[in-house]
Amino acid sequence: MSNYITCLLCTVSGPAELVSTTLRDDSSGRFSVVRCLTCGHVQLFPLPSLEEDAAFYEADQQTRRLMGETDFSLWQSKAAADIARRVNWLRSVLPRGNVLDVGCGYGFFVDALAKAGYRATGLDVSRERLALATAHLDGTFYPGEIDETFVVTHHNRFQVVTLFHVLEHVRGPVTFLRQSFELVAPDGSLLIEVPNLSDELLNQQAEYQAFYWQRAHLSYFDAARLELALRRAGFKDFSVRGVQRYGLRNLLHWLDEGKPQLTATSFHTIEPVLVRLEQLYRADRERALTCDTLIAEVRK
Repeated sequence: MSNYITCLLCTVSGPAELVSTTLRDDSSGRFSVVRCLTCGHVQLFPLPSLEEDAAFYEADQQTRRLMGETDFSLWQSKAAADIARRVNWLRSVLPRGNVLDVGCGYGFFVDALAKAGYRATGLDVSRERLALATAHLDGTFYPGEIDETFVVTHHNRFQVVTLFHVLEHVRGPVTFLRQSFELVAPDGSLLIEVPNLSDELLNQQAEYQAFYWQRAHLSYFDAARLELALRRAGFKDFSVRGVQRYGLRNLLHWLDEGKPQLTATSFHTIEPVLVRLEQLYRADRERALTCDTLIAEVRK
């Protein structure tokens, strides 16, 4: 217990338990990862200033620090499996309609939706990412973030609003959830995806722990803390479940090599002899909520 924080989730101020003193993509020694002793939420400490965060995302530093210079075609191919899964999820909620993807990044999901016949809009704080999206992809793209002005302008406008790997980046997750939900039309849905802090591999592999913590993530959610955030936002009708994004080949690569499997564009094993094992592996981790990802749907 060496840090005094104001928790981003429960907002209680007090001492926190130290979780990690190192981040994968920041060697300054300035930041650590801590756990709130009141609600158990895990977050970055100290928080970057608003100006630092603005500069960080404007220059696309998350990608550059983690993966080097932007290779648009490569990132698009690597995103394909996630995009297909998310499009299928959306189709089960809304076969056609008006969708806002908040934190759309390079715009790959918006592009897929537009090509599938949706009215798709992407919002992101990085003008560099949006310039690439606008130049290469279908859909409508706007620079900016969800704030009071955006909420007033677009209140109840979208049948579905998506927050895919966005909630962990914001400094006021509960307020952000409320504002995002105000954009959702009656009978619409808010779809959320975040990394899962209860990822089984995190407690079994030292190299994975060192890889896991990063400067861009201000919060880390397990299922209990994600549900707490949704309840604190005032939501009543919601569900949370697990998704295992990365497959057996990635797990074995971590165990054997101490690093992720980055060469294949698919997250999952497709060899016929291994498909059944892959399915069992994914189902087991998703059922136990020890998978690498959590998704939630909030219904209006």
